[in-house]
Amino acid sequence: MGVVTEIDPTRARSFGDLAEAYDRARPGYPDEAVDWLVPPVARVVADVAAGTGKLTGSLLARGLVVEAVEPDGAMLAVLRTRHPLARLHQAPAERLPLATAGVDAVLVAQAWHWLRPYDATNEVRRVLRGGGSLGLVWNTPDPRSAWEFAAHGLDPAAWVPPRVAVPDDDLPFPTGEVQTAEFAWTWTVTAEEWVAAVATQSAVSTLPAPEREALLAERRAVVLGRIEATNAPTVRLRHRAMCLRWTPGVDAS
Repeated sequence: MGVVTEIDPTRARSFGDLAEAYDRARPGYPDEAVDWLVPPVARVVADVAAGTGKLTGSLLARGLVVEAVEPDGAMLAVLRTRHPLARLHQAPAERLPLATAGVDAVLVAQAWHWLRPYDATNEVRRVLRGGGSLGLVWNTPDPRSAWEFAAHGLDPAAWVPPRVAVPDDDLPFPTGEVQTAEFAWTWTVTAEEWVAAVATQSAVSTLPAPEREALLAERRAVVLGRIEATNAPTVRLRHRAMCLRWTPGVDAS
């Protein structure tokens, strides 16, 4: 799982307009994934492309000093409200406003695919202390049944489960310095909660209004159908947290 080949600037800028909705609707990350990503000896970490702080809160809860770096002012404003203990910086990942060798880990959640990978990697290498690591995580669908595929708008016949694999042009790390892991988790949501989350996806939020509303109506109908069939107020959608950990100069074998 690398970055998109061409970054669509309209989609990349869409999140700031939805900052409050994004924060309300998007999930965080499973504790097992966060524990795997953060080095045991870490004290100061950078949450890069931090958004509204969906990962920041988990890092702060572990007693870490968090340098939260986010280029979008609207997203950063929400993060400031949600997590006032984080140290905030408005800047892109490719120009980190952090001291050389100043952090024990850099974390990037659900955002590496929006970055310029070689520029971001060079900055990560600069700000990491010796023995520090970069941790990447993506929450991805893990559908098993027809209704789950439909809820995600996925074609079961064409579905290829995402995997994090190196070498990859978008993951420019020496293979021996990389470890990967996956963590299964289940998201329990109402129909409206699911639709609200789908609405914050850049591919959906940037659609013309009629197309967007039609798509959201379809996704709502799928979940409502499942709720009716199970006579339950919520549904359980299977996901995986896909993780990569890069420790420069350390052979993972």
